[in-house]
Amino acid sequence: MEIPIEELGHPGWLTELHVVPQFAGQVSDDRAALTDRTPRAFEVAALLSKAPVAKSTVNFQFTAEDGSSYFLVPADAMDVATPWGGVRVEKNKAGEASLVRMTCTATSANEALATLHLACAAFLDHMSFAANAPVYIVEMRAGDPRHKMEMVRFASPFRLSTINPVMMSMPLPLRPMFALYREALNSASPLYRFLCLYKILEGYFERLKPALHKVFRDAGRDYPVPRELVPDDKDLLPELKAHVGTSMSKFRDDHLTPNYRTAVAHFEKDGDTPLISSDPDQLARFNHTGLAVELCARTVIESYQRAFQAALDAGFDLSALA
Repeated sequence: MEIPIEELGHPGWLTELHVVPQFAGQVSDDRAALTDRTPRAFEVAALLSKAPVAKSTVNFQFTAEDGSSYFLVPADAMDVATPWGGVRVEKNKAGEASLVRMTCTATSANEALATLHLACAAFLDHMSFAANAPVYIVEMRAGDPRHKMEMVRFASPFRLSTINPVMMSMPLPLRPMFALYREALNSASPLYRFLCLYKILEGYFERLKPALHKVFRDAGRDYPVPRELVPDDKDLLPELKAHVGTSMSKFRDDHLTPNYRTAVAHFEKDGDTPLISSDPDQLARFNHTGLAVELCARTVIESYQRAFQAALDAGFDLSALA
């Protein structure tokens, strides 16, 4: 089965594929299976890796040989008890913990994967500290025996892009922005990616744009770029679609800062419960919102490039901006 890469979600962010089998002579409603919320058993698995893996294909049948880690398992496998249920850690031929399996009761594939993620975090966070080594969950799978369905969760692959030589030049004030953007794309953590992208908005609205705006104002010219608005994208969730077309600076101040930035930048603030960065609910929140922030970050960088070029074309002295 081949799926166009454009249909696998926004590059770099978590996405899901559900497969519902069709059998000869079968008359059934796929939606009924997908929306079944009765408790039932799920077979779930998480693939481990020593580093984030750039995937161009999706493997529903990944095994222990597809994974890796810096954790050596002395026995054939290791059973771990967690508050969310027992898991079995399998190893590859090199003896490295590479796959985590679990059977759990849930009402949906997403709920089953959330249970597995909580169970994995319960011991992987501690093992990472004990071994002083990173470990990544690069793919997750949920099998629903009742409906013979499978769901896989993974980071949508990045696309190939032809480099334009014109792209090699950039306004020097944007150097920190491009560095933050690349750092965001390189990160496998939705929370850290969000923070990098948020800092781009912070730097643009609090420093870069005001300084460039002053250049135009001092020259008696209008700023050449319209006010930045939250852009749209087909992969935005409905609750984020509500912000599309609104002021981007207001979106940052009224929504991103109190609901996300404060939590990720402080261990604990005003008595709030500390954010657990491996919690699946938090990962989902920052994954969904992070896409909107990425779109905003790209928009402000492109806006600055246009305004900076307009200033160059007008012959303005921009030395104070470097």
